[in-house]
Amino acid sequence: MNNQKFYYTIYGLTLASDYEFSQFVKLEEEINEPDIEIVYGGIPDFIEPQIKEGYYKGIKEDEMWFYNSAGLFYIHDRKTINFIEYNKGTIDDAAVFLPGLCLAVLLWYRKMLMIHGACLRINDKTIIVAGNSGAGKSTLTTELIKRGALLMADDVTGIILENGQYISYPAFPAQKLCEDQVEKNGLDTTSLKQVRYDLNKFEVSREDDFYDKPAKVDALFRVEVQDVPSLTKSEITGSEKLKIITDCIFINWLFNDTFKFEPDDMLRCIGLSNQISVHKICRNKDQNTLNEILDYIQSNV
Repeated sequence: MNNQKFYYTIYGLTLASDYEFSQFVKLEEEINEPDIEIVYGGIPDFIEPQIKEGYYKGIKEDEMWFYNSAGLFYIHDRKTINFIEYNKGTIDDAAVFLPGLCLAVLLWYRKMLMIHGACLRINDKTIIVAGNSGAGKSTLTTELIKRGALLMADDVTGIILENGQYISYPAFPAQKLCEDQVEKNGLDTTSLKQVRYDLNKFEVSREDDFYDKPAKVDALFRVEVQDVPSLTKSEITGSEKLKIITDCIFINWLFNDTFKFEPDDMLRCIGLSNQISVHKICRNKDQNTLNEILDYIQSNV
């Protein structure tokens, strides 16, 4: 790594980074006081002894460290992510985890709701297509873009409460697609960057289909794969509406006695559920219901 700094805007914040992200929206001018920083190195000495004792992560208030097969990461002070390559990983391998998991944790500390789903702008409305891995979010997102939608975030949507409204801020103009989706859409894989931790996925630029302004969230569509005889789709009301939103939090698997879902986090989720419509779509993986789902989403925006 050299000493060059790269500057970006992401989720409505300025970012200074030691690592260059080709997919992020670049800022040409140098930022003296960025909102957030990504720093190569600077891992504190207290972490390595804990790893030797068998720990793979540590969490305190507004502070978290963890490691995996690619890198070692330290998130702290609601501002900074320190990272290095680790085990058999390279710097590029480790950097793959910065835009997703690491930023999601940091922005959660900054009181931003991080939803596991794509954010799209359709007919002057802002929607989230949410669901667990394998639910079909990328396929739906790609097809909605073909129908004229604009991308705001691919896999992690950031929402913050401002002046009584829940606002989604754009992430970056790129989308991760599986190889079969790349081939289906006639894209040449030789010109695409592979996602290093999952070589079956490719990074596709969406610069021409990107909405780069903050926007009030209007609806969330939760897509699930279940053993159902046929496609079901409905608007949700009552307590299940709130449950769907909390289930869609990108980092909800981290919540425990230390990394807590605090009362003010619940209040934000309640506030969001009161302001948006929530829909639940259950599909059978063996049935081709893509167009029916797309039509339902567009008719409910």
